[in-house]
Amino acid sequence: MLERKGKAFAIYELIQNALDEQTTRIDVTLERIAGSKHALLVVSDDAPEGFDDLSHAFTLFARSKKGGETSLRGRFNAGEKMTLALCSKAEIRSTTGTVIFDEKGRRRTGAKTQRGSVFTGHIRMTAEEISECEVAVRRLLVPEGVCLVFNGQMIRSRRPIRTVEASLPTEIADAEGFLRRATRLTTVEVYEPLDGEEGSIFEMGIPITVTGDRYHVNVKQKVPLPMDRDSVPPAYLAKVRAVVLEAMAADLAADDANSAWVKDAVQRHGGDLGEGTVDRLAALRFGEKRVAFDPSDTEANHIAVMQGYQLVYGSQLTRQEWDVMRKAGAILPAGKVTPSPKPFSPDGEPLKMLEPSKWTERMTAVVAYARRLAPRLIGVEIDVVITSTVAWPFAAAYGSRRLVLNLGRLGHRWFEGDLEAINDLLLHELAHEACLDHLSSKYHEALTRLGARMTGLALTDPALFRL
Repeated sequence: MLERKGKAFAIYELIQNALDEQTTRIDVTLERIAGSKHALLVVSDDAPEGFDDLSHAFTLFARSKKGGETSLRGRFNAGEKMTLALCSKAEIRSTTGTVIFDEKGRRRTGAKTQRGSVFTGHIRMTAEEISECEVAVRRLLVPEGVCLVFNGQMIRSRRPIRTVEASLPTEIADAEGFLRRATRLTTVEVYEPLDGEEGSIFEMGIPITVTGDRYHVNVKQKVPLPMDRDSVPPAYLAKVRAVVLEAMAADLAADDANSAWVKDAVQRHGGDLGEGTVDRLAALRFGEKRVAFDPSDTEANHIAVMQGYQLVYGSQLTRQEWDVMRKAGAILPAGKVTPSPKPFSPDGEPLKMLEPSKWTERMTAVVAYARRLAPRLIGVEIDVVITSTVAWPFAAAYGSRRLVLNLGRLGHRWFEGDLEAINDLLLHELAHEACLDHLSSKYHEALTRLGARMTGLALTDPALFRL
């Protein structure tokens, strides 16, 4: 199992053990043993107490004192054993004594350190594996206040680009030592990967698994892990991704919004995201002006396109993504944003019409003119009514041989104005007798036909155009 994980895992185990103590300095040396196929690994720390029970260095499944602490990395009490399994010989010296492992077996001596512990081991390694270990150690997110030195060079701490708090699943040992899942509030740090690095999940600075995501994520408590400590559950990963997405939404680009990690966060934990985050994602994917295709109002879809909106179709998002977008109001139906003209107020109630007795003399003349002109242009008689509804967003609407003029939008000036503006609106509305779709060639042809017909009428029957 360890060979499959790579030799760097052994170094990680020793470093994380040191980090879980009151350590301020860790020195790691890894170098080829001349004339052999082995490398010498030395890891020393300055933890004040060192090993309080040296037998734990070689006792499998001993209860871990760290299991009940979510802020400590260890939980299986297996770190040294994992590393020892790779060694041809090794020595652990601490404040409580020394234990030696070699071809003669295991033996203890009274030699002690004044402070901290020193692990020395001979591990069979190729030159490539030694290089991989060096790269792996440099990936560590060294906590502030700790000096980590590898082969004489300090591995500097990195500064997170964002730090947030979040409630995440973790593992904690119960009274009998069994690890149980629990949810605890913790700190989550977000880092930019360095050149050559892939986004990964870290547990208190120790790399756990490569995600390929946009960022490194360092969780400052125990991460739910299997025994081999090389993966996290998909549900946990999605939860962490949602935390990062919420924290970094303002910094994302269009490519990020379409990436697998963002989609996973939205589909699994979209309910955890704020409306601002969801709106930002919608804008990155579909632009600032966007509406959902509305099958119940096809004319609204065409109006939206004409006004520069991006139509978003059902197939462009998963069901879960649509649920999140609708809940946040990030993508509204075209019928809500650019509705087609209908004789209904915004609250869905029929428009209230002005009684003819309340019309001005000029309003009465314009209505009579429209009724007189319609049969000559479109071949049918029409009803013409007037509403005064400022909240209705249309100047006029035509359908079912009824023309509605909206005083609330047109104003008295339009009725009192010149004939050109009146004819402009009447041509626009009466052409809908042929087609409702503004973007249709059929509607365009109706407009040109009516314009030509009106010109002919003006030449042959000029009295028709007197108000």
